[in-house]
Amino acid sequence: MRIRSAFNRSRRLLGCVGACLLLGACGLVSGDSNETSTIPATALLGEANATPAARRATEKPSGIPATHGVIVQAGDSIGVGLGADNWAAIEHLGLPKGIAIHNVSVSGQWMLTGLGQRDKDLFPFRDKEHTSVLLIQQGTNDLFGGSTAAHLYGNILKPFVSLSQAAGFYVAVNTVLPRRDSGWMLDPAHEQQRLEYNQLVRANSIGADAVIDVAADPEIGDRSDPGTSPHYADGVHLRQSGQERLAKMYVKPLGLLLQYPPRTPR
Repeated sequence: MRIRSAFNRSRRLLGCVGACLLLGACGLVSGDSNETSTIPATALLGEANATPAARRATEKPSGIPATHGVIVQAGDSIGVGLGADNWAAIEHLGLPKGIAIHNVSVSGQWMLTGLGQRDKDLFPFRDKEHTSVLLIQQGTNDLFGGSTAAHLYGNILKPFVSLSQAAGFYVAVNTVLPRRDSGWMLDPAHEQQRLEYNQLVRANSIGADAVIDVAADPEIGDRSDPGTSPHYADGVHLRQSGQERLAKMYVKPLGLLLQYPPRTPR
C-alpha cells in the first residue's frame, strides 16, 4: 500500500523540472533510457524478490524502516507527478523492500527554496545506519523566474550539493527538461539559460555523485517537442508514460549509489 508523505499531500501548487542519465562519480555515462531499463533488484542489492519500495506515514522523519538505504527527492511539480495523476517516478523504481523513499516534492518549488529549507524538509530523512541518497530534481522554476544558468549552478546547486554531502548524503542531480508553455516561450532567454545550465550540470565541476541527464532522453528530452509529444500533458508536465521513462532512468544510478557505504557527516 502506498501512502504519500505529508509533504506531498499538503503542498501542491504549480511548477516543473527535469531529469536522464550520466553517473558522474561512478563513471557511467548515458543519455538514452533504453540503455537503463529496469534492472533486477538482485543485481542492485542482492534481494531475492524485487518488490516496489513502500511509502507510509510515520511519526518522525526517520521512522520508516530502512534495511538497505534511503532515497530522498527534492523536487517540484514533475517530482510530484503533476500531469500524471500524481504518479511520480521516484515512487515506482521497483527497488527491494527496505529502501525508504521520501518524495519531498512541491509544485512550483524553486531550487533556491529547496536549498533554504534543507535542514527542515530534507536532512531529517538521512538514516544514521544506512546509505542515504538525495536526488535534486529542481531548477526549471528558478530559470523561469529569471535566474541565469551560471547563478543557478554556482550559487544554488553547488552549495546544495556540498551541504547535502556534508550532511551525509550521496547526491544525484537532474538536468532540466524542455518545456513549451506560453510563459516560457515568451522569452527566448529561458531556453538559452536552460541549455547552458544543462551543460554545466553535465560537466559536473561541483562534484555531484551522479548526474541523471533526463534532457538527453530521445523521447522526453531536448529532441522532443513537449507541445506535441504524447509523453507531455501540457507542454511542461509529463504524463504517466513520461514518468515511467524517468523511473527507468533513475533506477540504475540511484541503485548504484545505494551500494556505497553510509557517508559520514562532516
